[in-house]
Amino acid sequence: MEEILDIQCGLDLADNDDQLYRTLLEFYLSDNKFDVKELHRLIMISKSEAASYIHRVKGASRQIGAKAASSQGQLIEDILREKATGNLAPLINDFCGIYEKTLKAVTAYLGTEEN
Repeated sequence: MEEILDIQCGLDLADNDDQLYRTLLEFYLSDNKFDVKELHRLIMISKSEAASYIHRVKGASRQIGAKAASSQGQLIEDILREKATGNLAPLINDFCGIYEKTLKAVTAYLGTEEN
Protein backbone atom coordinates (compact mmCIF):
# COMPACT_ATOMS: atom_id res chain seq x y z
CA MET A 1 0.00 0.00 0.00
CA GLU A 2 1.30 3.39 -0.96
CA GLU A 3 1.71 6.14 1.58
CA ILE A 4 -1.49 7.95 2.56
CA LEU A 5 0.05 11.45 2.53
CA ASP A 6 3.60 11.99 1.31
CA ILE A 7 4.14 15.50 2.60
CA GLN A 8 7.54 15.89 0.95
CA CYS A 9 6.08 14.89 -2.41
CA GLY A 10 3.27 17.41 -1.95
CA LEU A 11 5.71 20.12 -0.97
CA ASP A 12 7.89 19.30 -3.98
CA LEU A 13 4.87 19.70 -6.25
CA ALA A 14 4.22 23.08 -4.59
CA ASP A 15 7.84 24.19 -5.20
CA ASN A 16 8.55 23.74 -1.48
CA ASP A 17 6.18 26.60 -0.70
CA ASP A 18 4.62 25.57 2.62
CA GLN A 19 1.93 28.25 2.42
CA LEU A 20 0.91 27.12 -1.06
CA TYR A 21 0.89 23.50 0.10
CA ARG A 22 -1.31 24.41 3.06
CA THR A 23 -3.67 26.24 0.71
CA LEU A 24 -3.87 23.14 -1.49
CA LEU A 25 -4.60 21.00 1.57
CA GLU A 26 -7.31 23.40 2.73
CA PHE A 27 -8.84 23.28 -0.75
CA TYR A 28 -8.70 19.48 -0.61
CA LEU A 29 -10.71 19.51 2.61
CA SER A 30 -13.25 22.11 1.57
CA ASP A 31 -13.77 21.85 -2.18
CA ASN A 32 -12.71 18.33 -3.05
CA LYS A 33 -15.44 16.37 -1.34
CA PHE A 34 -15.83 12.79 -2.46
CA ASP A 35 -19.27 11.25 -2.02
CA VAL A 36 -19.53 7.54 -2.73
CA LYS A 37 -23.29 7.84 -3.26
CA GLU A 38 -22.65 10.45 -5.94
CA LEU A 39 -20.12 8.17 -7.62
CA HIS A 40 -22.63 5.30 -7.67
CA ARG A 41 -25.34 7.62 -9.02
CA LEU A 42 -23.04 8.74 -11.80
CA ILE A 43 -22.08 5.17 -12.65
CA MET A 44 -25.77 4.40 -13.19
CA ILE A 45 -26.19 7.45 -15.44
CA SER A 46 -22.90 7.64 -17.32
CA LYS A 47 -19.61 5.88 -16.78
CA SER A 48 -17.92 8.80 -18.52
CA GLU A 49 -19.30 11.26 -15.95
CA ALA A 50 -18.35 8.88 -13.13
CA ALA A 51 -14.83 8.65 -14.56
CA SER A 52 -14.60 12.45 -14.66
CA TYR A 53 -15.78 12.63 -11.05
CA ILE A 54 -13.16 10.18 -9.79
CA HIS A 55 -10.55 11.83 -12.05
CA ARG A 56 -11.07 15.14 -10.22
CA VAL A 57 -10.58 13.53 -6.82
CA LYS A 58 -7.61 11.50 -8.08
CA GLY A 59 -5.93 14.58 -9.52
CA ALA A 60 -6.42 16.64 -6.37
CA SER A 61 -5.05 13.74 -4.35
CA ARG A 62 -1.98 13.47 -6.56
CA GLN A 63 -1.39 17.23 -6.25
CA ILE A 64 -1.07 17.04 -2.45
CA GLY A 65 0.99 13.84 -2.36
CA ALA A 66 -1.87 11.54 -1.38
CA LYS A 67 -0.36 8.64 -3.29
CA ALA A 68 -2.69 5.86 -2.16
CA ALA A 69 -5.85 7.81 -3.04
CA SER A 70 -4.37 8.83 -6.37
CA SER A 71 -3.34 5.29 -7.23
CA GLN A 72 -6.66 3.74 -6.19
CA GLY A 73 -8.56 6.45 -8.02
CA GLN A 74 -6.60 5.66 -11.17
CA LEU A 75 -7.63 2.00 -10.98
CA ILE A 76 -11.29 3.00 -10.72
CA GLU A 77 -10.99 5.56 -13.50
CA ASP A 78 -9.32 3.05 -15.82
CA ILE A 79 -12.18 0.59 -15.36
CA LEU A 80 -14.81 3.29 -15.87
CA ARG A 81 -13.06 4.43 -19.07
CA GLU A 82 -12.77 0.78 -20.15
CA LYS A 83 -8.97 0.90 -20.24
CA ALA A 84 -8.92 -1.99 -17.76
CA THR A 85 -11.27 -4.60 -16.39
CA GLY A 86 -12.09 -5.41 -12.81
CA ASN A 87 -14.69 -5.41 -10.10
CA LEU A 88 -15.50 -1.82 -9.17
CA ALA A 89 -17.24 -2.58 -5.86
CA PRO A 90 -14.16 -3.61 -3.83
CA LEU A 91 -12.03 -0.92 -5.48
CA ILE A 92 -14.53 1.77 -4.57
CA ASN A 93 -14.81 0.37 -1.04
CA ASP A 94 -11.02 0.48 -0.66
CA PHE A 95 -10.95 4.00 -2.10
CA CYS A 96 -13.48 5.17 0.50
CA GLY A 97 -11.25 3.92 3.33
CA ILE A 98 -8.15 5.47 1.79
CA TYR A 99 -9.96 8.76 1.22
CA GLU A 100 -11.04 8.92 4.88
CA LYS A 101 -7.47 8.25 6.02
CA THR A 102 -6.27 10.94 3.64
CA LEU A 103 -8.70 13.47 5.10
CA LYS A 104 -7.46 12.62 8.60
CA ALA A 105 -3.81 12.99 7.54
CA VAL A 106 -4.50 16.33 5.88
CA THR A 107 -6.39 17.58 8.92
CA ALA A 108 -3.58 16.45 11.21
CA TYR A 109 -0.94 18.19 9.08
CA LEU A 110 -2.92 21.41 9.12
CA GLY A 111 -3.23 21.14 12.90
CA THR A 112 -7.01 21.22 12.82
CA GLU A 113 -7.65 17.66 13.96
CA GLU A 114 -10.60 17.46 16.29
CA ASN A 115 -9.95 15.96 19.70
